[in-house]
Amino acid sequence: MSRSGPAATPRSGTDPAGPSPVSVMPARVILRTFGPFLKPQWRGCLLAGLLAVAGTGVGLLKPWPLKYLFDEVLLTNGAPVRPDVQRVLLLIVAALAGIAVLDSLVGAARTYALTVVGERVAAAIRTRLYDHLQRLPLSYHERTPTGELTTRLTGDVDKVRGLMTGTLVDATTNVLTLAGMAGVLLVLDWQLSLALLLVLPLLLLTVATFRARIRTVEEDAREVEGDLAATAQESLVAVKLVKSTGREAHEAHRFRRRSDVSVAAVLRSARTSAAFGAAIDAVVAVAVAGLVWLGAQRVIDGALTPGDLVIFTSYLRDFFGPTRALAKLPAQLTRAGVRAARIADTLHRRPAVVDKPGARAAGPPRKDLSLDGVGYAYTAGHPVLRDVDLTVPVGATLAVVGPTGAGKSTIASLLCRLQDPTTGRILLDDADLRDLTSDSVHAQIGLVPQEAMLFRASVRENIAYARPDATMREIEHAARVAQAHDFVQALPEGYETILAERGATLSGGQRQRLALARAVLHGSPVLVLDEPTTGLDARSEHAVLCALQQISSGRTTVIITHRMAAAMTADEIVVLDAGRVVERGTHARLIAAGGLYTEMCRLQGLSSPSPHVNGSAAIYGRHAAPFSADDAQLVNHSTGARP
Repeated sequence: MSRSGPAATPRSGTDPAGPSPVSVMPARVILRTFGPFLKPQWRGCLLAGLLAVAGTGVGLLKPWPLKYLFDEVLLTNGAPVRPDVQRVLLLIVAALAGIAVLDSLVGAARTYALTVVGERVAAAIRTRLYDHLQRLPLSYHERTPTGELTTRLTGDVDKVRGLMTGTLVDATTNVLTLAGMAGVLLVLDWQLSLALLLVLPLLLLTVATFRARIRTVEEDAREVEGDLAATAQESLVAVKLVKSTGREAHEAHRFRRRSDVSVAAVLRSARTSAAFGAAIDAVVAVAVAGLVWLGAQRVIDGALTPGDLVIFTSYLRDFFGPTRALAKLPAQLTRAGVRAARIADTLHRRPAVVDKPGARAAGPPRKDLSLDGVGYAYTAGHPVLRDVDLTVPVGATLAVVGPTGAGKSTIASLLCRLQDPTTGRILLDDADLRDLTSDSVHAQIGLVPQEAMLFRASVRENIAYARPDATMREIEHAARVAQAHDFVQALPEGYETILAERGATLSGGQRQRLALARAVLHGSPVLVLDEPTTGLDARSEHAVLCALQQISSGRTTVIITHRMAAAMTADEIVVLDAGRVVERGTHARLIAAGGLYTEMCRLQGLSSPSPHVNGSAAIYGRHAAPFSADDAQLVNHSTGARP
């Protein structure tokens, strides 16, 4: 095969990723990664900002009616009582009530506006993260526990939402409140205001003391939380194994240990946060006591009126509330920043397969599908495929066999462009798959994975997953071709029967035949079958092989298998060992050669050298279900194959 085409750009085989944001300061992570999610909600953010300003103004008005109550009504210093005192008192009470009601209304409106913005932002982040996870390479999903990814989609996103639409907005409100109070206090008594500002360095010192410790314990707590979720998910997925081996108590004990570790980590975080809060409160309490004493001295000296002292003490109380909240803000940013950094780390990773600019759509193959000097390494320096050449003519069936670890499933992933080769090219009619759009490649080359993935949905919906608009007649025909129609009809609700999660209530052969029916309905002219008969008993394997015979008729098919019964149905067989092609030919030629293929056949009890061996019909007897003319017509229509 010619190799005059452009050489593939070498790649390490590891997941490509941008710079990890985990090491960046949390505030920068939040602004750079999550700021764009706020832009579509700018109207809600603007409304919340205006309401925050209005709330700050209303909050500043709260103590002023009390000033007039003390100075004009209660404490007159021996002056005669004003004749309109009742009217003034009524106005003061009305002002107190009005300000309280207005403050409640503004607060409720701001809370609702922030809730709307927060939920929409969380939905946008969660949707973007989920979409990005779908596009990341298989290797990323294989090494990242599902429970960890689930935690990122749920708990971590909620923490980031609370930070962006709660903590940061509250911080802005607190800054506005402090600025307004500082201005009023300076007008009332600049000396007391100066003493108030001297407290701030103590607060900053307290924050600096606790910040690193809070970050450490929060990172530990978040890591343990993800580990706990991964442990639970792993055990629940393997519940059949757990129950069949009587390991329920062991798994409960294992989960309890992880849960205890999680509790300990959360308690460490809680103790650190409580100590930090207590330190801040202690500084604030001492400062308030000292400032109240100074204020009282100023009233005794006649520099302030009692009403002024009421405003000052009221502002003092409210001043240290926002100050305390702002002092705790770095710790909150640290805690949420740990969650944000993990989400950002995922979002900054690049998918392994990306369409080139100007990539064109792939059409139905007219010549062949081939591998040209293909090599692949999941880890740099450790290739699993080495200089592999394969060619599958249109309409032919190729079987790729070999021992475990030979690289067979990697070939399946490369053919379907789930990943790109490290070296060499995958060609569809002499066009490198990297020059074609991924969606069009997936439309032309379908994959039936080793594990038949079924959803908690009806049989009809599972078969029509790739073509949700398919008619019931098309779905039934696909099931007939895949030898699935009869057992589907025997289910309680037929095609409308809701399957258990992962199809747990079906046998392995039944799940595999539904997966084959899905592939038939999808209509890809090229079909890659990755270990289609693994783990099946003889009867189920026979049924699946009969289905494979019918499905591969008139279709370009690649069967990745270590079962010789499936390989014997192919027009050509390629034998892999340690990532290299060591043998190729028909079943009869390979048996006669007496190499690795012969050894594998002998180990499986299939050593017949007859050139007339024909797959499952030769092994199990010719009892395959009849393939009707209507079925053939439908398959040819859906695949574009010639009758």
